[in-house]
Amino acid sequence: MKKFVANILGFAIVTLALMYLLDLGYTSVYRTSYPRTKTQYLKTLKDKKIDYIFIGSSRVLSGIVPSVIEERTHKKALNLGFQAARMHDIYTILQLIHYYNIKTEKIFIQVDYAYNFNSVSPIYQTEVLPFIHDNDIFKEHIKFNPANYYRYYYVPFYRYSKNDLKLGFREVFLNTIDKKTNALNNDGYSPLEGTSAKHNYSLPEKINNSNVYFCKKNKIPFAFYCAPFCRHVKNLDFTEKLKRKIPGLYDFSKAINDERMFNDPLHMNDNGAKSFTNIFIDKVLKN
Repeated sequence: MKKFVANILGFAIVTLALMYLLDLGYTSVYRTSYPRTKTQYLKTLKDKKIDYIFIGSSRVLSGIVPSVIEERTHKKALNLGFQAARMHDIYTILQLIHYYNIKTEKIFIQVDYAYNFNSVSPIYQTEVLPFIHDNDIFKEHIKFNPANYYRYYYVPFYRYSKNDLKLGFREVFLNTIDKKTNALNNDGYSPLEGTSAKHNYSLPEKINNSNVYFCKKNKIPFAFYCAPFCRHVKNLDFTEKLKRKIPGLYDFSKAINDERMFNDPLHMNDNGAKSFTNIFIDKVLKN
């Protein structure tokens, strides 16, 4: 019996040691390799200057073209759009910009129906998991979903095994060989091609009384805007309600009337993004 217990303890110790070493190795790769994600890239911008930074969901990711801004204004621009980003994600990114002392003239935050969600994007949460022990900003972001937080934070290697598809061996190997992704192409802009015939979408009929992240204070200059929707989207008056919640909101929800400029009801295609970026420059950056 004693031998059996000793064997079990020995196996447990070896397993924990292996998990700890794997955790150290994976984390070291994500911290030091060539950036494959925007979260990794942000760390490389410490103490640098980006004149204009755009933050938001995929409606920023495929809607703002930094190269057009740079060509017309001669100022550096960066697209920090993330798939399915919510207000908590945006707040975290703002904190990271301050933490890394990234200097900027202005940050533009795209806000729309996401105002109704005090939540996080699972996609972005997975992306920041390798850095959960780096600072309290990442820690608090993961803590938003307490179900997995304690296992992610205290159990070695659990975060990687749980998210093997996104953070596992294949991704670590690609980081090791400095394999680039398209996430950082075009200063973060990801163009969409084509036009969908199905432009059927409805914005919420009601708007929340408030959003907790609009009450938080930041030490960085920022402004809010709403990107264009296809004219077939229903309940477009939602943006009028949004303007009452966010004084000074730049409302571009109806700025592009040509449905051929849209890949789907919510996202512009490449032609639409370039057209909107020029409108934004004329109305905001050069005003």
